[in-house]
Amino acid sequence: MSQKKGFASDNYSGVDPAIMDAIIKANQGHVPSYGNDVYTKKAIKVFEEHFGNDIEVYFVFLGTGANVLGLKAITKSFQTAICADTAH
Repeated sequence: MSQKKGFASDNYSGVDPAIMDAIIKANQGHVPSYGNDVYTKKAIKVFEEHFGNDIEVYFVFLGTGANVLGLKAITKSFQTAICADTAH
């Protein structure tokens, strides 16, 4: 049975093999959590190289979390965002 593909979510597809290899490589041994690891610090340095040192980086798992943080950053508590009914 063939499943119809659509433009709905990046969670539908598998992980790119290069990304999976990097995850497997990073998943060795024990490291501190909550941003105190070498991987997070390295990633933040890359962001700083591109956007400057006066930034804050927030890592989220999915697009919905990124959308919430992005909207919160550009709106005040009394403002709102209007989206199409197809938005998630």
